[in-house]
Amino acid sequence: MATIRKSGNGWQALIRRRGHQGPKSKTFASRRHAELWAQALEQTLRPQTSGVPKAPQTLAEAIEAYVAGPLQKHRSARNEAYPLLATASSWIGGIPLEELTTQHLAVWRDQRLETVQPNTVMRELRNLRVLMDWCREERGAQLRGNPARGLRVKGQGDGRIAHLSRQEEQRLLEALKQRQDPQHLLLTLLALATAMRRSELLALRWEEIDLERKVARITRKGCAATGYRQAERVVPLGKHAIALLRANSKASGRVLELTSCSARSGFERARREAGLPELRFHDLRHVAISRLWSEGMNALEISATSGHRDLKMLMRYSHFSPS
Repeated sequence: MATIRKSGNGWQALIRRRGHQGPKSKTFASRRHAELWAQALEQTLRPQTSGVPKAPQTLAEAIEAYVAGPLQKHRSARNEAYPLLATASSWIGGIPLEELTTQHLAVWRDQRLETVQPNTVMRELRNLRVLMDWCREERGAQLRGNPARGLRVKGQGDGRIAHLSRQEEQRLLEALKQRQDPQHLLLTLLALATAMRRSELLALRWEEIDLERKVARITRKGCAATGYRQAERVVPLGKHAIALLRANSKASGRVLELTSCSARSGFERARREAGLPELRFHDLRHVAISRLWSEGMNALEISATSGHRDLKMLMRYSHFSPS
């Protein structure tokens, strides 16, 4: 509230409000005018801003700040944001950070394990560890260390033997041919021919393809979470991939005019119609790399194609058929 006081032959309106800027006082001939001025001014005053963001008080506030800030630099920001925001909207999101303990997170972990697999909880917990370190070190949150680091989840081996027989592949391709947009079929054929990720294929442009040299230049977004900068690699294209690209070549623009959402839903419908409920699009990358091994390519040649940085990870994508 403003203070109205007698000042000489007039009335002075004096405003004292912590954290605000603007006119502090003014003298008027009548008390009524001083009161009106003070009321109008108090409604327009704005808090001072020092440029330093306010430290989050609850886990939900911390998650919202993290999702809007550092997470946007992560390559998989969309996939990481969904479970974090779900956590923020649950009961644990309302816990003040200064009161948050490993015991709270243990209850949250056990509840999550009732609905999702242990490896999912491990990934979510890893994100919470990074988030809490950021809140404490860069936003000044009052945390007792990092309670997420004291929590453990026993994971399960999630390596999948992604095998797609020629008969299953044919059923999948027939289902994709039924899609109204033929680019759904082209996307899957290119994945099997190049071992590229779906995101790489959807971002691929004709300017990055040299059909004469039979190579494509792939630029992958960097990821702040892993410390990788933007990476570029040259992918050799086999004769099947070259044939597909020549048959659909354009002067410029994207090779595939599909959105990520459309590409995902089109493949999901096709695999269900083909009777392949366990198949994931990323499995096509496993299948393609395994076929490269069976064709006699060595590890260096395959890693240049797939973009894997080490042999151990490359071997996870190699599944030999008994035949």
